[in-house]
Amino acid sequence: MRVAALAAALAAASFLPGQPLGVGVLVVALLVAAAAWRAAPLGRQALVYATLALVLASMCVIRDAGWVIALDLAAAWALGSIAASGARLIALAAPVVRLRYAHLAAPAVPSGLAPAARGAVVGGLLVVPFGALFWTADAAFAELSQAVPLPSAASLPGRALAFTVVLAAALGLALAAQRPIPSPSLRLPRRFSVLEWAIPLALLDALFACFVGVQFAVFFGGHDHVLRTGGLTYAEYARQGFWQLLAASALTLAVIGGAAFLTDTPHRIHRVIRRALLGALCLLTLVVLASALRRLLLYEDAFGLTRSRLLAESFALWLGGFFVLLLAAGLLRAARRRFVSIALVGTAAGLIAFSLANPDGRIAKRNIQGWRDTGRLDLSYLESLSADAAPAIAELPAGLERAALRPLDVRLSRAEPWSSFNLSRRRARDILNTASGG
Repeated sequence: MRVAALAAALAAASFLPGQPLGVGVLVVALLVAAAAWRAAPLGRQALVYATLALVLASMCVIRDAGWVIALDLAAAWALGSIAASGARLIALAAPVVRLRYAHLAAPAVPSGLAPAARGAVVGGLLVVPFGALFWTADAAFAELSQAVPLPSAASLPGRALAFTVVLAAALGLALAAQRPIPSPSLRLPRRFSVLEWAIPLALLDALFACFVGVQFAVFFGGHDHVLRTGGLTYAEYARQGFWQLLAASALTLAVIGGAAFLTDTPHRIHRVIRRALLGALCLLTLVVLASALRRLLLYEDAFGLTRSRLLAESFALWLGGFFVLLLAAGLLRAARRRFVSIALVGTAAGLIAFSLANPDGRIAKRNIQGWRDTGRLDLSYLESLSADAAPAIAELPAGLERAALRPLDVRLSRAEPWSSFNLSRRRARDILNTASGG
């Protein structure tokens, strides 16, 4: 555990600061996983979570878009914490909480080696200032010292930060796996009686049903009258309510969670009624999400696709999948028993699919297709996309292609170490070389 954690920290300090992310991230992730595995071997379910976490970390080798990589690495850390501490909410904080036992992971120095360790520290303190003086005093010595691959002074703070953060992460995960945190005992407040929960849920279902009825009228017939009444253009109408509908759908999850834990169901008929009311709410919410997605797609057709719109579209689809899972849990006992694991694995698989689908490339393709249809092209937005978008941008005419790829050409002209190897950037360099005739 100690050796793997230290190796992960040293690899992070060597590979990550000051360089584009690439295969070095996967190396660090594998070493962190090894530290946790050495502390306590994982069970079958935890092994699935750990494998998905490593797959998400490996997206740094495939994708170049920073926003996609940030999502993948955040999800990888969450899944790694759950793999170490169990599928519980407290697992996300377990590695940080368990760092208070980090002193137990420190190797004990044998008494016979203590003088040697102190001598090495004192020797280092002596060598550094004298070495700096000799380096500045003699050009030949300075040239010799430049052949030694030492890090620059400017990179030392970043390397020290990477070392500290990754060492803490590796030790925290290992200690969380070795010393699981017990689930806190929660005292639930007074449960709502049958009438106290049945009436609010029925009223909420009725409100959702009325809204859904209007959506069918707007999108499947009679929408011109509604738009004339509202005084909005179709694009304005499509944009106006998307975020409100998304927020309403997300809040519905809180209502369902509260109904599951805070309602009193003394008899079987009460459980059937609750399940029916919540099932109807899930179905109606799926229609609300479909309306929100349709609004967003209409707006994208009019004004193009951006990262924020694609992210919102994906979040709406994830919410829809979650409500489908809730419906399945209400109908199938097996889905209820494995609800948390299905939700975690499904979310991780969805994020992996999202990353593999090349979001920046999809954005570029959609906007280029819009340019072919309308003649309007936001060139500055194409210029801001990552190397993932280079194959799609290469489909533009030569003049537009060179203009859109110019910022990427500048960024990729710098040499990268092997630890920054990335498939998207390599493919983009090939495209740039072809475009320049090199």
